[in-house]
Amino acid sequence: MNKIKGKYVNLREVELEDAEFILSLRCNAKKSKYLNQTENNIEKQREYLKKYKNQNKEYYFIIEDKKQNSIGTIRIYDIREDSFCPGSWILKDSISPEEALESDYLAKVFAFKITGANKFHFDVRKGNKKVLKFHKLMGAKIINENEIDYFFECQKNDYLNNIKKYLF
Repeated sequence: MNKIKGKYVNLREVELEDAEFILSLRCNAKKSKYLNQTENNIEKQREYLKKYKNQNKEYYFIIEDKKQNSIGTIRIYDIREDSFCPGSWILKDSISPEEALESDYLAKVFAFKITGANKFHFDVRKGNKKVLKFHKLMGAKIINENEIDYFFECQKNDYLNNIKKYLF
């Protein structure tokens, strides 16, 4: 798969060599506070990436700055008839708001094109106030909840109209 190029960042498909970088983000106590836990085991991470590479049910990207430095990850998975789930969006602390927004935008526009979907779905931990605020600003609506998570849906047009206010 070719790189997806933006003004501030590029997305490239993950490789086995990215296992250490991914673990550095996913096992960071501050960054993983609201994520499913990942064991800090490089061999298990490589095995996970090998399995990913051998299936065609999801897309997993490394977010790079324009100097090709890895600055984050994002995935598209749980692809359904008219929806997909964006997730594993983890970013280094040093990135700019433009890089963060554009990485989200590039992944979702890619997913809309590849899947033909008109919406996406995802969940966010209730305590993750910053991320909850972001998704609500982008037009996401809570459709359900449990003790720890809110479950959202966001229509394609709502997302695209809202993110343009902040990114372009």
